[in-house]
Amino acid sequence: MLKGRRGGGAGQITRGYRFPMDLRRLEYFMVLAEELHFRRAAERLHISQPGLSQQIRVLEKDLGVSLFERSAQGVVLTDPGFVLLKEGAHLLQQAESVAAHVRAAGKGIAGILRVVHSRSLTGDVPDEIVRRFRMSNPRVEIIVETAWTTRNIAMLRAGEVDAAFVRMPLLEVGDLSQLTLGHTELAAAIPADLPLARKRILQTADLRGIPVVTFPREQAPGYFDHILSTVWGDEGPLISTTEPDPEHLLAAVAAGAGVCVFDVQRALKLRPKGVVVRRFTPSLSADFGLLWSPHRMSSLLESFIAEASLARPREP
Repeated sequence: MLKGRRGGGAGQITRGYRFPMDLRRLEYFMVLAEELHFRRAAERLHISQPGLSQQIRVLEKDLGVSLFERSAQGVVLTDPGFVLLKEGAHLLQQAESVAAHVRAAGKGIAGILRVVHSRSLTGDVPDEIVRRFRMSNPRVEIIVETAWTTRNIAMLRAGEVDAAFVRMPLLEVGDLSQLTLGHTELAAAIPADLPLARKRILQTADLRGIPVVTFPREQAPGYFDHILSTVWGDEGPLISTTEPDPEHLLAAVAAGAGVCVFDVQRALKLRPKGVVVRRFTPSLSADFGLLWSPHRMSSLLESFIAEASLARPREP
């Protein structure tokens, strides 16, 4: 998240401080130090010889030392001149590096980007988006957090993150912008000793009347309502308990508290002993996407959104 910052810290410049050297004059010095001849150096720099001589004198005055010994045969470096020749090259390289970083930031390829994942979402697509963005923008520092969709939206509104991966549908987004990235398949995690576990493929009617383990609705209300309406319809589930995260949900299933419906890949990855995962026919799915505030746009965020849009499913 790119925030305005006041100057400060170890590199703070004391008020009234004047840097003793002009970078343009340093460049003039470097060319003269290579040529050791005012006329040739002036020709390379495309300035007049008197103008070059004047700029070198100003530089010497600023530093309080003589950089060259002048004679009818030309000029030679003094000891301070040799020091500046060595150190000046590093200084010019550093100055160019700073300029390049600033230009890169203006093009959206440098800075800090804060992204938050959804805890209920399989990480493959979001992780791939972040990975590709990192590869394309190596100067960007990406700080990734993980929370539930409701918390992600709150962090986005508060300006704590720049973009949020969320479960859809979203009941209310207000002035936030959203991009649907795809969908994940839903499956049922079932206690292995439940007779239902013997079925290889389920229909939604198979779960009617069986206790259900789920996450609290306030964590992702749109996603919660989507699962309940898709699987149980108007009848609704028999919720036996709620758990705060996928790990605890599956642990509750393993303990026989009930069945749970969520992301099939997440269920297969985290499945503990005593739990089987069964798909539905017809298959069930839930969308996911990216959310951001149009009022906090930056070229960096625009680049990230463009990268994320490449993950969207192609129209047939």
